[in-house]
Amino acid sequence: TTDQQYGANVMRMENSYFFTQSIKQRGSEMTTLFQKQVTAASAICKQSTDAYLGWMIKREFKALHSLFSNISRIRRDVGDADVPIHVPRATFVRTLSKESSREVMKEKISIIYARMEKHLSEQGGLLPVAWKALVKVLYEWFGRWEKLSTQCYKFILEPSAVDVVRIAKAAGNSSRTRSLASEAKVASSAGGSTVPSETPASRKNKGSLISRSK
Repeated sequence: TTDQQYGANVMRMENSYFFTQSIKQRGSEMTTLFQKQVTAASAICKQSTDAYLGWMIKREFKALHSLFSNISRIRRDVGDADVPIHVPRATFVRTLSKESSREVMKEKISIIYARMEKHLSEQGGLLPVAWKALVKVLYEWFGRWEKLSTQCYKFILEPSAVDVVRIAKAAGNSSRTRSLASEAKVASSAGGSTVPSETPASRKNKGSLISRSK
């Protein structure tokens, strides 16, 4: 199933990334010794990450992916000029206005980040790396869609691929800031409840205990 496929990709991503990072942290000699294994693990990580990110974008931008995949297929068969015969301009514009407005983009990209936070363990350290890769893939996909829109319909895609990258970077920074603030709040609360402040009396008692222990 699709869930099993993405789950398998996540597992391969995290395991291969953990292996390469563990080896590299042990120094250049260890990295050289296991160079073949590190190279193989890096290739697995990239392949799994690409598959995972592709699944993620297709899921969240299902209508756009379907629209432009169809246009791309028709274009190969009939050429740019005849694409609007098969996918009318009105249908094209209506889909874009519903699925790719700036507000919709912000919402969908935020959902993607939240989903990736759930899928990728915090301890693995892979989320920032995967998010950076996702931003690059978003730029590539929306860049292709932007080109198709211009060539087949003389229609300028808004937001542009560059704008989508800015939205994605802002979403990632905002989510990380909220996460750090939440962690700091939890740590502060835990510290306040479990570690009482030291009073002069307690310091005096501590000093006497140390003296007796000597």
